[in-house]
Amino acid sequence: MNCNVVNLSTVCQIDMGSAPKGHTYVEYGKGIPLIAGAADYGDTFPNPKKATVEPTKLCQEGDIIICVRATIGDLNWADKEYCLGRGVAGLRVRDDQLDSKYLWYFISSYENELYRSSTGSTFPQINKKVIESVKIPLPPLKTQKQIAAVLEKADQLRKDCQRMEQELNDLAQSVFIDMFGDPVTNPKGWKTSKFETLGELARGKSKHRPRNDPLLLGGKYPLIQTGDIARAGDYLDNYKSTYSELGLKQSRLWPKGTVCITIAANIADTAILTFDACFPDSVVGFIANEELIIGEFVHYWLVFYQRVLVDIAPESAQKNINLAILQELDIYLPPRYLQVEFIEKLKIIKKNS
Repeated sequence: MNCNVVNLSTVCQIDMGSAPKGHTYVEYGKGIPLIAGAADYGDTFPNPKKATVEPTKLCQEGDIIICVRATIGDLNWADKEYCLGRGVAGLRVRDDQLDSKYLWYFISSYENELYRSSTGSTFPQINKKVIESVKIPLPPLKTQKQIAAVLEKADQLRKDCQRMEQELNDLAQSVFIDMFGDPVTNPKGWKTSKFETLGELARGKSKHRPRNDPLLLGGKYPLIQTGDIARAGDYLDNYKSTYSELGLKQSRLWPKGTVCITIAANIADTAILTFDACFPDSVVGFIANEELIIGEFVHYWLVFYQRVLVDIAPESAQKNINLAILQELDIYLPPRYLQVEFIEKLKIIKKNS
């Protein structure tokens, strides 16, 4: 199909977020809801925790909210007016030229390119110039709507599969609580040990700067980002980016079975690698000492403990935790045979689903 290719700035208004002053923050419901970053995203629409009485940048209902920091390219729809913080930007189409759903699916397919254009030592981020210069194919508006309709149907099938997986996860969590009790209160009085004593617990590596140097990317080694973990279920079985030999040299290849834990943007999202992979220092890896504890058990323990970690995470531009916080966590240790029994029950649940 032949069509024009234009800069996104020519068919879309781009509003970069700006963090309100700290003293203007209020409880959710008492001001304009604030989207600081991907941690305030829901599945489709935002799920903010805070508000502000002095909003900086505002989006409107129908705008696309794009994450520009850490989990670059993640999207939500604005279902009402929101204040846009520093970790996001608002995209508002010019209706006579660009269909908003077409833009949504185009950006979804363009995440890797956005990441390659990122800068930043602690967290990758993109600026307005990067978004403005995105090249977007622009077929006639009718054709855009037809393309978007096809992709929307495919997306719905994907969401149906995810919902089934979530139902399985909910059942697995119910079994976990029944067998072991709440990880926070430890009602069954299990013996506990510091997380760092139960195996190898370390941050990922991405030493080279800039992180998006093309020489690092495009090889055969899977590169996992925080967004990949946030979108995964119990097991991480796909990826969008790869490292070259040079990329691998400045990073580390973690083995299949590693528990991946995000420490920035999305706090303590976890998933288990089903293949060897690299990840940056915004992710912590845990390789269990299986004489003491099983990786799947740790994953489910963290699923329940996540709410505590979110509450204690310090917040500047966006919430984050560090390796030291994880190292000092007291994890309860039921007998290993019970952990094995739990894993076997999970296998039966999934087999019969």
